[in-house]
Parts: sequence; structure tokens; C-alpha cells
Amino acid sequence: MRKFLLILGTGVLALAFSGCTSSADTSEEPLDSSEYTNSDGRGSDGEFSFSNIKSCDEMEPFLNVWIDGLTPYDWNTVSSTEIHCGWDTSAGNVAPDEARSIEVNLVQQSELPDYSLLEKMKGYERLDDAWVAENGGVAFAMTIDIGISAAIGTTIWVPGVEVTVSGGRWANLPELDGPAGLEIAKNILVSR
Repeated sequence: MRKFLLILGTGVLALAFSGCTSSADTSEEPLDSSEYTNSDGRGSDGEFSFSNIKSCDEMEPFLNVWIDGLTPYDWNTVSSTEIHCGWDTSAGNVAPDEARSIEVNLVQQSELPDYSLLEKMKGYERLDDAWVAENGGVAFAMTIDIGISAAIGTTIWVPGVEVTVSGGRWANLPELDGPAGLEIAKNILVSR
């Protein structure tokens, strides 16, 4: 039941966020966006791009702490306008302490989406970040707390792309909350 609720919560977050748009490092620490000073992730038109990402495998180094032991979704897709990558607990390992899913979605989005409906919802948290502000973007997290765990989705928009990282809070595992999701999204953007 807990796995169902967590997957449902993560799915709801992913749908809510997407509806607003028209050698791996095995360390225990998330990657730091300051490591990627050789590129700011922008294309020749000044917008951010994810055109160099060819596979969901390229997302794994950014999520190493959270996807360890998880299985990639069968429906993971990469195209020139959208990337949907997800991992969840394998069918044979549905113990309540292990039930979790992680998703990263990138959508080509030149114009700032209207997030006003989300801003009015319980669980909305604006994330202030100097890098996001300097690049003309916005960032926020949405939390759906279901008691023993929570589904947490973090969205960052900068000119050209919207990135959503869906994770949560689980017993005995690192929390993939708003600040962690924000760092993942920034690392993905600047590494491209």
C-alpha cells in the first residue's frame, strides 16, 4: 500500500508539473554545480538546452545516491523536445522501507510557464537560488506528505527548458527534497 501511495504521489507531482508547460560517480554526496565551470549549458541562441543528452543513463551520475538499487522504467524516453527518466523499486523488492521512485523530466520550454495555480496549493515552496535568478529563472518545490513518507517534486525553469526532479522522503534513506532536487537540476543544466 505504501509503495502504491508513494508512486501515486510522485505520479501526481509529475503530471501537475508537466501540465504547466505549453563512468558514474559513486560518492555519497550529490554533485555540486560549481564543478561545471567550463559551460553554462546555453545554446547559441542564449537558451538552455538538453540536446546533448542521448540516454537516461546520462542522468544516473546526478542521482547516484537516490537511485542505487532501483530499476529504470521501461518507458524512459529521450527526444529533442522532452526527456522522461525514472527509476523505481523492482517488483521483487517491495518492502515498505525500500518502496520508492525517482524521476527526472526535461521539457523544451522557451516561455516562463504560468505557475500561479501551483503557488496557491498546499505544499508549494518557492526556492530562492542565486544561480537561477542570475539566469532569469524560477524554482520551486511541491510536497505531498503522506505520513511516513512524502512525495517531493522540484521544478526549475530557465529560458529554454523546464526540469522537474521527483523524489521524496523515505525511512532510512537520503531525502530528495527541494534543495537537493534544485542542485540536481542545476547540475544537469550546466553539464550540457
